[in-house]
Formats: sequence, structure tokens, C-alpha cells
Amino acid sequence: MAHISFFSIQRFCCLIGAALLLVPVFLFAQIRTSTPGSGTSPSLRSGTDGLLTIENSQIRVGINTNAGGAITHLTFLDDHGGKVGTRNMVSNPDLGRQIQIGMYGGPLNYSENGNGAWTGLGWNPIQAGDVYGNPAQVVAVAKQENLLYAKTIPKQFAFNNQPGEATIEHWVRLDGNVVKVHVKVTMARSDKTQYESRQQEFPCVYLTGDYHNMWYYSGKTPFTNGDLTLSRIQPPATSMFGDVFPTEPWMASTNDNGYGVGLYLVGNNYEWKRGYFGADLGGDEFSTVASYIAATPRIVLDYNLVHEWDYELILGHLSEIRSRVYSRPKSKPGPNYVFDNSRKGWTLGQAQDTGWPISGKLHVFWDDAVNAKIISPFVFWKGSDNPKIYVRAAFQTPNTKLRLKWRRTDDQVMYGTGDRYMDFPIKNDGQYHTYELDLSQNHNWLDYTIGQIEFVLVSDGPTPGAWSEFAWIATSPDGPSPEVPGEEFLVGTPGAAPCEPDCITVDVQKLQFVRSNRKR
Repeated sequence: MAHISFFSIQRFCCLIGAALLLVPVFLFAQIRTSTPGSGTSPSLRSGTDGLLTIENSQIRVGINTNAGGAITHLTFLDDHGGKVGTRNMVSNPDLGRQIQIGMYGGPLNYSENGNGAWTGLGWNPIQAGDVYGNPAQVVAVAKQENLLYAKTIPKQFAFNNQPGEATIEHWVRLDGNVVKVHVKVTMARSDKTQYESRQQEFPCVYLTGDYHNMWYYSGKTPFTNGDLTLSRIQPPATSMFGDVFPTEPWMASTNDNGYGVGLYLVGNNYEWKRGYFGADLGGDEFSTVASYIAATPRIVLDYNLVHEWDYELILGHLSEIRSRVYSRPKSKPGPNYVFDNSRKGWTLGQAQDTGWPISGKLHVFWDDAVNAKIISPFVFWKGSDNPKIYVRAAFQTPNTKLRLKWRRTDDQVMYGTGDRYMDFPIKNDGQYHTYELDLSQNHNWLDYTIGQIEFVLVSDGPTPGAWSEFAWIATSPDGPSPEVPGEEFLVGTPGAAPCEPDCITVDVQKLQFVRSNRKR
């Protein structure tokens, strides 16, 4: 039984709302700036209705139940000698902004019967609400001394009041000038198709126009305080948006004095987006002008996936933000993947696996061997630090070779040219073997920094029924070494805390999604 308490905003009692049936219509999205027909919840503009905040001596953060429990409030409490404002930094003109989680899956034509402005963006529930101003349904929320918690059924952004067949939970707490957030996404899709991975927004950070300088490091000597890259719109241009691939795992949006917010995704993500919308370089939280940074790892959203991760919002000067990131655990300088309970950021192209949950191996089907591949997350490795790679795998295919391909950090795509791949023999007996990939004489690998790798079968035709299982990929023949553990985030269960006066205990048995009858 879940202990759930209804709450009064004025008294900040711990709330947990019961799950309700959701009746949808249709639509969907991706650069979520204001468009004709978009709207915001009137109560979001009221300032305090639905807003829950916690603060310490340095910063304040708030979530809003009228924006699906997303983070809608973030402020400095000290103006640092007039170098930064103390008003809310989060952009809130509609429910597509905020600091929130955006999920992207298939099919890509999911919105074909919806608003034409959002065609082609696929299945896209987000934490705050939809383009019509309907906030996502918060089914549980709680406030404790240094903790905000919300559980939300997200809305398909471009559809009118359609639930997303998932829940998003986040736990928000403060540590000095850092907002620490733990997130849990639980999928519950009725469509069990395994669609290919897409970039997620885990999270996106929309700030006001004051924070129009977007910084990241993209050089070849990370963690040495090298010169940063500045991305900034040049008025009269009114929009800027696209991918960036930092070689340090963070980005920041700052004002002209270098103060602002850094985003760091725990686990060393190297795939990001940045953008700016509007020619003005200022505006309050309800202005449509906004800066945008997002951690955008590619993830397969299995219909039943449960995915948890942590991110940090670091408030301060650019030097403080970078120093904080430098103090966090760093990833290994080469492949170090064991597929014990997840894909570890690996994705599939023109291929499928057995789906979630992952239990000790990636079982990949190679029916389309000409095009099928498994792809690593974006990384930063020096080839010279990794003269040999070891792969523990089993193969049952008609092919005799597996190809390792790599993308250099300067490459925009995986080119697949002869100077960026190496073939190695495999045994097709269905048994596990440890394969040594000796790159110690390959200067096309050794002399470069590596941004991504992938494996493909060397095949000139379809291979129905072919499969492989990957147990681990590492730089040691003994397998991966344990990752340096990060600081444990004590999630707890806010709803299980003893009820304060006037609380009511509710037994929540099941979340049910009532779908529209439209064809998909």
C-alpha cells in the first residue's frame, strides 16, 4: 500500500494524489518554442499557485504542480555584487519550456493526424504539459526539508490532453550551489514495437534571455582548463538550434558576466544540443525569448523500460561550474562496458535485441546484416590509450568477420571509410569467446581521439536467423573494471513518510491510461 497524502499549497503538507483515468485526443513535438495555438496554464503565470520551493543560503529551486511537477523556478539568492540577477531564471511562457524531461520514441509518423506544425517528431510525451496549455497530471508530490518530489504522467506535447503511457518521477535536493536531481522514467506503452533509439532530453534547460551565452569545451585535452567554445546568437537572427559534442561532459548558459547555470549529466554524456530563440538578449520568465541547453543521449525506449539517472544544475560563475564538474567521477579512458542490467548507452541501427530488461548480455538479431549495427554512446578516448580492445561475445551467423568502425571526435558522422575501420575474425559456434582486437599497429586509430565506435557484420546479403550476444567490451582481457561510484542519491519514498496533520492516506492500486481510438 502506498501512503499518499493530499496537500494544501498554503500549508505545504505532503501530498500524494490518486491516479485518475486519462482521456486523450491527439498531436506532438521537438523544438518547443511558442507557435500559433500554443498556450500556458493560467495558474503557472500566477507565480505561487502550485509552486513548491526549497532553498539554502545560496540558491532556491521550485517545482510546479501546474507544470507537471517540472522545475519552473531557479534563483540566486545573492546577486554577487550586481553580476547576476536574483529573479527567476527559468523560461515559463508555455509548457514546452521549463527544466524538464522530454521523451522521444517511434513511430515517427505518430503525429500524422495532429497539428501540422509538429509533424515528423514521433511519440513525444514531456513532463510539463502540452502545447494547448494542459499541464501533465501530477499523481504524487511531496515537500520535505531539503527534498521536492513529483510523480507525473506526461502529456504528448502536441496533442490536446493526451497522456504519454509513462510516468516520470524526480527527486530534487540542494547541496550548496548545486541542485541535484534523480530521475526515474517508467514506460507503460501499449505498443510493444521496439523502435530505434532517438535523442532524449534528459533534461532540457530553458532559461531566460539574460543567459544567452552557451559554453562548452570541445578540444582534445579535456580536464585541463582549456579554452571554452562560446555559442551565441547574433541578432537580428531569431533562432539557433543544433547538436554539439563537448569533450567535457557539461554545458552552461551564462549572462555576460559569466554567471548562470551549468548542466552536468552524471555518467559522462557527450551528446548535447544548444539553442536560442528570439533576437532580444533579455526578458523575464514569461518572455518567449529563451536560451536552451540539453543533455541528449540516444536511448531505446522499450515499451516496459525503467530508466534511472542523475543530473546536476550548478549555479555560479563559469569557473565554479567547471570546477564542480572536474570534482565529479570521470569515466574510464576507453571501453568499459558490461551488459549486466542495461545497454550502458549502446543503441541499435537496423537491428533489434531481446528488449528490456537486459540480463547479462545484449542478444542482437542480425537479419539485415548489410545494414544492422550496434553503436556505442558518444565518448572521448585517445586511441593511443587503447591499443587493444577485448570483446566477450558469442556468434551464430553465416559470416566470418565482425567490423569495428570508429568516428573521430572531429567527424560529424560515422564515415565508414577504410581508415576508420578494422575487421576481425569470429567463431560461429554459438559459444562465448573473448576476442582481442589488436589496434596497436593501426595509426588511423592510435593517432586520433575517438568519439564513438560501432560493430557491424561483414556481409553482402541478408542473414535471416543470425544472432550474437555481447557480454562485455573492455580494454582488459579480464573484462571491465568497476566504475568509480558517484555519490549515492538517497531517493527514499516521500509518500512513505509519517503523515503530517490533516494528511489522508490513500491506497493507489494502478495507473490506467485511457487511449484514443485513432489508428497509429
